[in-house]
Amino acid sequence: MDSQIVTYKVLKNARTGKPITKYTVDDGGRVSVAKPEGEQLSMDLGLPPEKVEVKADPEQIGLEIIQDFILSGLAPRFDDMQYDFLEITERLADGDTYLKIAADIGMGVGVFVVMVDEYRKRVAPMATRWDEWRKGQVNTVPPKDGGETVDGQQEDQQNDDQQEEKDETNTDPSEQSGENKPGDSDKSENDQNPAIDTDSEPVVDKDELEKFIMEQRPIFDDIKLADQPADFPTLLQKRHEGKTWMEISKEINVPSGQISSKYGVYKKRVAKMMKDNGAA
Repeated sequence: MDSQIVTYKVLKNARTGKPITKYTVDDGGRVSVAKPEGEQLSMDLGLPPEKVEVKADPEQIGLEIIQDFILSGLAPRFDDMQYDFLEITERLADGDTYLKIAADIGMGVGVFVVMVDEYRKRVAPMATRWDEWRKGQVNTVPPKDGGETVDGQQEDQQNDDQQEEKDETNTDPSEQSGENKPGDSDKSENDQNPAIDTDSEPVVDKDELEKFIMEQRPIFDDIKLADQPADFPTLLQKRHEGKTWMEISKEINVPSGQISSKYGVYKKRVAKMMKDNGAA
């Protein structure tokens, strides 16, 4: 289980406390680096750049936001990390393990986990700015089914959704004080959430598991999306039809990171069901 909070470092001007690197977002949600004002002025005047004392402050962001940013296809690639992190994130969302993906690309699982963790931290500040941009887009979406405008019920729903996202990414304070490590789990959250099974995960072939889900179509009342029992057989059918988790997320209006985490719990429950019934 991934920690739901990612901690990363932000370089700031030690005197002003402002971030050294600033980001802009265009109308399509693409994030780019903006040159600092002082550096731009120095370039315009042909002067050497001003020396600034820098400090590194820790910042935190929900893993769900980073996953959504990567799945949007807008996250950047880096010259020293030439792997397809969009595909990696999609495979993790589909339930592939770190061990399996690492084996497929010919990398040790420990090195692979560290690489994924490092990539998430690198894109974290961009994901933060992108998340601010997408929340601002809510006001431009027409109300559905003749509902009230964003000034009425939709604004209340938006606030509820934002609070729900905060609740989803809230973890034990002792975990927040450390760095994000894939494989960490939040024990207190598991104790309070009946939908999370803390038993060891049964080993079931992915194809066999998906076949069982599509044929038997199990649904569990305590594993919910948008306050309704999650219909993962239908969502899985959409995946087989070629839709990405990001597209499905927009279609059902549930954050893709939330779908991913609940789907992991769901598959674990189904795998146990298969074992108990002798189907695997």
